[in-house]
Amino acid sequence: MFCGIDVGLKRCVSAVINERNELIYIGDYDKIPNVVAVGIDAPLSFPKSGYFRKCEKELLKMGIKIIPPIFLKRIASRGIEIAKKMRSKGIEVFEVYPYATRVILNIAPRSKKRTKNGCKEIEKSLSKYVPVKDLSHDELDAVISALTVKLYYEGKARIIKGSDGSILVPI
Repeated sequence: MFCGIDVGLKRCVSAVINERNELIYIGDYDKIPNVVAVGIDAPLSFPKSGYFRKCEKELLKMGIKIIPPIFLKRIASRGIEIAKKMRSKGIEVFEVYPYATRVILNIAPRSKKRTKNGCKEIEKSLSKYVPVKDLSHDELDAVISALTVKLYYEGKARIIKGSDGSILVPI
């Protein structure tokens, strides 16, 4: 089973999908069932210099918009803390960016996740991979994060590496 965690300032939402792409859990990350790996939707490192890490510069070259981690310090710090907890349990951890997955897999990339209609469009498109219904934008990001990790285990994703961090994206 594979987990995705959407890191927020007020709360973190996790989603777990199984080998058959069924959503089996949505809730607090401290209560997730046993999983092989987790994708965390938060920067798990900071740039050595400038605004962007090398892995983010690669996403920009691909035409994928990104917020520099320097502007997400509190979320990144929380993500780093969660990553440590997961690793201490023997769970493999990846940094993921659900919007990049949406763009690469064409999961309603132009839809605005913070609107009701946008969430519905994302749900409809995401359901080609993982059947979902009536999820918040945070829950959608958690499911997409879990999907990204599952795709990696199926050989359908790659790690964009840099000396200052890495991001897992679909192929």
